[in-house]
Amino acid sequence: MKQLTILFFSIFLISCKQKAQTKNNSKPKMTMEKSDSIYGEKLIDNDFLKYADISKIDSLKVQLINNFDIYNEDNLKIAHIDAEELAEFSFNFFLPQLNNILEKRNVSLTVKSADDYEKTNDIIINDEKLNLYTKKELDNQTFWNTAPRNFFRKINEILKIQNIDEQFYLLYGGNDLQTILLTDKQFSIISEYYKDNEKEKPYKP
Repeated sequence: MKQLTILFFSIFLISCKQKAQTKNNSKPKMTMEKSDSIYGEKLIDNDFLKYADISKIDSLKVQLINNFDIYNEDNLKIAHIDAEELAEFSFNFFLPQLNNILEKRNVSLTVKSADDYEKTNDIIINDEKLNLYTKKELDNQTFWNTAPRNFFRKINEILKIQNIDEQFYLLYGGNDLQTILLTDKQFSIISEYYKDNEKEKPYKP
């Protein structure tokens, strides 16, 4: 009888421990889901989906609120660039997608290599010459970082002249490089959401 009592007591303790662990393990998930919802709704309230296709807005809202999914290209805010393609003057890799985004803002880009680009690394953006990177940056292998920054700083100048309240920010780097078009407030919300994860934060060109 005594052994039976000890057995039941042991089972009771194990059960209580498992319930406590389950309860504790659920807290981070609940906190994360709440965080996704709060910050997703903040982006929606601050016109993050202003230019998205109206037929896709409902699903984009759900993704933002449930998963803080800012990476869906249907939001007409984000594009995959690939620093290697940009630095090697392969603008057709990403330019159609950029122009698809900018068309909604009544802006259009024409980008081509300068005639002497093999010597100068110059390009022409909307009839204005831009040095994509220097020979020194090419030699010291920093041009993958420099080219996107120079390129998007120039695009942001064009947007500012057109009185567009959004600017391009960069995400990640190398072959994974992306760009995202944000207002100051949207940038602030996303940066706050990723305050503990610097690698996920958009950064200025």
